[in-house]
Amino acid sequence: MTGLIGPAAVGAGLAAMLALSACQEDTAKSDVVVPTETAAATAAVPEAVNGWREYPLREGVISTQPFKWRSDSIDIPVPAGGELEYKLEMKKGQGIVYAINYVDLLDPSVIVSEFHGHTEKGADGNGDLMFYSKANGVTENGVFSAPWDGIHGWYLKNTSDKAVNVKLDVAGFYKRLDQ
Repeated sequence: MTGLIGPAAVGAGLAAMLALSACQEDTAKSDVVVPTETAAATAAVPEAVNGWREYPLREGVISTQPFKWRSDSIDIPVPAGGELEYKLEMKKGQGIVYAINYVDLLDPSVIVSEFHGHTEKGADGNGDLMFYSKANGVTENGVFSAPWDGIHGWYLKNTSDKAVNVKLDVAGFYKRLDQ
């Protein structure tokens, strides 16, 4: 296995991402996504017509883009005792499927890995920050939809005395900031 994402896997991943988006509702008071189960408990269930209950389209269920999705397989070397951030730029509602793993890493505890995102700081000097996951050297596969326009990526810290190669496979709608 090469670690590259093939067209079939990317298509399946994007389909999963869309299915996940369909299960989320965007709230009017903030950019935080609320699971449908919470909204469904308070929303009225439509009357079935010819065996189907038709729901109105909610914001955030579909996000059409002006360009085709992309995919990349990225090697990220993290030097011994070093740290770095690998960043993607995404607009609110854009999504990715991803797999991050650590090549030849025998002890996951030597890696600090935090997937997070933030906005640009405003005139008041403040911005928004959210941590999506903290996997710390453990392989992680996921689907992600950006809660806001901004930078989304991984903080990686290697506490060992040997360099670690991180492999990131990503597909979806994003801009790489290392190119």
